Amino acid sequence: MNLPAMNPRGCAFTLIELLVVIAIIAILAALLLPVLSRAKATAKGAQCMNNHRQLILAWSMYSHDNNDQLPALEDWVVGDMTDPFDATNVSLLLDAQLSALARYVTIPGIYKCPGDRSDFVRSVSMNNHMNHMWPGGWLYGGGDLYQNFSKLQQIRNPVEIFVILDERSDTINDAAFCVDMSNTGNMDGIGASNPYWMIDYPASYHNGSGRFSFADGHVEGHRWLEPTTLVPLGQAYCVTHTSATDRDVQWLQEHCTYLK
Repeated sequence: MNLPAMNPRGCAFTLIELLVVIAIIAILAALLLPVLSRAKATAKGAQCMNNHRQLILAWSMYSHDNNDQLPALEDWVVGDMTDPFDATNVSLLLDAQLSALARYVTIPGIYKCPGDRSDFVRSVSMNNHMNHMWPGGWLYGGGDLYQNFSKLQQIRNPVEIFVILDERSDTINDAAFCVDMSNTGNMDGIGASNPYWMIDYPASYHNGSGRFSFADGHVEGHRWLEPTTLVPLGQAYCVTHTSATDRDVQWLQEHCTYLK
């Protein structure tokens, strides 16, 4: 039996139907994209926290294997991020003859915050009061009145003292994160106090917050409050006076070290 031929126009969408479908897809995309973006940000934050747990565990293991001695600030990890060769060279992180934690951290990605979009292989720095060996300078935080921790047992309140943090890609250079404890803005700590000075800038890759690992082994995020800490990448400059009411620098000082 012969069936009547189908009208090809009867199977096509009208322009209005196509526009309705496109509008529905656009609405769904607008609803889903923020959710996906938040999920991606949450995943990056969780990965960064895990990286810090691995690093602080390695730092603790080094101390336990070396009679409570902390790794020297100058060689816990090597590489100057202002040097293009060092900044992209993962072998420096994995060479046990150069980096003290290389024996314990064998995956170079652990040194890099997933929120850091730079080409650098490392985004982490260490508290400048963790067993610094160089005399003077910012490693003393602007003077030698404050405790330099050479052994784990010297840290009398390890839950409050940070060891490692993520530093911004526009100020990271050596292995140390320096906090000016004297509030003079001078390396020798001499001069009138003029709070507060930001020497190195902490990262804020996770919705305005940064990740810290502490001497007791726990890891936490800290949200920054001041616009001077949250300036866009490329606009942070080392050794910068912020303001006399800077809550972020005050927090860094309170969790960096204390008077001897």
